[in-house]
Amino acid sequence: MTLRRVLVTGANKGIGLALVRRCLADHHDTFCILGCRSRSRGDAAVSALLAEEPAWKERVMVLELDTASTESVRAAAARVVSLFGASPPPLYGLVNNAGIAAGAMEDVLNVNVRGVRRVDTAFAPLLSSRLVQMSSGVGPMTVSKCSDARKALLLDPNVTWEQIDSLMSEVVAYPNGANDFEANGLGKASMGGYGLSKALLNAYLHVSAREHTHLKVNACSPGLIATDLFTDFSPWWLPKAIGRFLVMFLMPRLMGAKTTDEGTVSAMHLLFCERLEGNGRFYGSDALRSPLDVYRKAGSPAYGGP
Repeated sequence: MTLRRVLVTGANKGIGLALVRRCLADHHDTFCILGCRSRSRGDAAVSALLAEEPAWKERVMVLELDTASTESVRAAAARVVSLFGASPPPLYGLVNNAGIAAGAMEDVLNVNVRGVRRVDTAFAPLLSSRLVQMSSGVGPMTVSKCSDARKALLLDPNVTWEQIDSLMSEVVAYPNGANDFEANGLGKASMGGYGLSKALLNAYLHVSAREHTHLKVNACSPGLIATDLFTDFSPWWLPKAIGRFLVMFLMPRLMGAKTTDEGTVSAMHLLFCERLEGNGRFYGSDALRSPLDVYRKAGSPAYGGP
């Protein structure tokens, strides 16, 4: 049996690890590559998977990959080629899941937008079928608050990487960070720079779809998920262990947050749906199309626009 190789970045925990587990459990012809910044954490994640199902051992591996580093991404792509060759394309699909929620503006944009660009540039030539960008519903929420001029850029199907890169450079230079967003037409900051990073990632979706026409290139939101991502927003004085407990305990109860497994629905659809139509589209957590400028609640009618 020929195995379809799927690379998931940020795969040692959270939605990334849940996605790997779902691929292994639901699609017996998949081989999962866990792209992880830390080799040891990746190995620990694989050990947890094999404790659940030892038979997965022949269908999983760890790949050191730090999306914040061009050198690391290129080395990871070279490693894949050394193991599996370059032609025919050794990978069936790629999910750009790695991301951060808090920190310096430059770091958030470097990982959540530029990091995705790095991975696409290095790995798209090694892909045969699917490229999935893990975005967020806060992307459309952010766009909805922007000025008309900013909306026009973020929604332009012909937007260029140079325009996106220029906007990121502009934002990083703001003296007051996210507090300067509103005065510059970017709306009131949503979760610091995180919301803007996802709006920019969705804009980049147009670029990626145009550049890689041999692939199905789409983005999706996992929904509101109780993960370590939200621990980053805990007060600085609160120990991380306590912050994580509060996130995992309170978010499902007070905010209806989903489990990480429930957060894989849309990404799995974009990876494996045989009759996936269109390209360069954004999907909600229920695997239905969503607009890029208005938040569509899961369960509501699918977006039918361009």
